[in-house]
Amino acid sequence: MLESHPHILYNESMKATYKDSKIDNFLFSMFGRDRTATVRDGLCVTCPSKGNVASSFTDDLSRKEYQISGMCQSCQDDFFGISEE
Repeated sequence: MLESHPHILYNESMKATYKDSKIDNFLFSMFGRDRTATVRDGLCVTCPSKGNVASSFTDDLSRKEYQISGMCQSCQDDFFGISEE
């Protein structure tokens, strides 16, 4: 089980997970942003604001999801729903 932390800060050395180039190209066509570069720069692929930096996550699972999808905590909460546990 993943350990929960109140705010896991963005790690500047965080890297996007590997995806086949066809998947990354598809994601680029959907969001207009390169997922790998976006994660490297600490930004979010889905937020319309270019200034929305992915700066904190509520738990390890959210941080890992960021590496997979490039979505910040707020966008993950909107997409997956917020757990009321």
